[in-house]
Amino acid sequence: MRVVLSDAYGFCGGVRDAVRRAHEAIREARETGLPCYVYGDIVHSKAVMDGLLSEGAERIVSPDGHLPGIVVIRAHGITDGIRSSFTMAGFTVIDATCPVVLRSQRLLRDSGRRTIIIGMRGHSEILTLQGSGRESYLVESPDDLSAIPAGIAYDAVVQTTFSLPVLQMIKEKAMQLGLEIRYLNGICPASSERRKALSSLAGRVEAIVVAGDRASRNTVELWQEGKRLGLPCFLVSSVDGIPDEVLAFSCVGLTAGSSCPDTLVEGIRRRLADGR
Repeated sequence: MRVVLSDAYGFCGGVRDAVRRAHEAIREARETGLPCYVYGDIVHSKAVMDGLLSEGAERIVSPDGHLPGIVVIRAHGITDGIRSSFTMAGFTVIDATCPVVLRSQRLLRDSGRRTIIIGMRGHSEILTLQGSGRESYLVESPDDLSAIPAGIAYDAVVQTTFSLPVLQMIKEKAMQLGLEIRYLNGICPASSERRKALSSLAGRVEAIVVAGDRASRNTVELWQEGKRLGLPCFLVSSVDGIPDEVLAFSCVGLTAGSSCPDTLVEGIRRRLADGR
């Protein structure tokens, strides 16, 4: 089978830096005899987390019941309150929050208007933004705009991996409702880059394989983008998880979400190239 790699795929800069910081924290913990923790999942990738846990890190969501040590903050960040709880409990905090998410937090804090957060309810990045010290309206779909009073100026921040088509529908509905919204950011450049690169594969392959974890929003968005292009599209989270039907094609495109490690991409590429 011929495999065509996307021009942009896999780890973005923020994810690569977060994973690097986690590995460095594990080494430091070994040298100092301290426990090493990762708050939640450093990124939405089982492969990445399995690797960190096998090296001695422990997943944690609260300092309660744990010996103080080094805690690495996930790429999607944490609320101000949770950060304070670890600091006050005597933990050394290594902040691996993505710079794009940190910027969104700053934009919220610095806004002189009432604020809106656009994104998926319950997503870790959204929970982080909601915990940035501002009361904000949460908008997940155009229907949520009906609860927002008109006649007031708003600032809005957008989840970095949010669906671009849904964002566009939200903007159009906001205009119809007469809402005055200033959008302070948009989809993460890395996410946009990977989606655009995927589109360029459409005319060159018979099907598309998206490598990554289903818990990863940007990976799911790539998968959905592939389906919107009208090609058979498969989300594959492990080398052994490649569906048999993929092997029926003679040429497939391969891309990966921003939290998918290079080792997994290469493993899937080799399996596809072998045709088995």
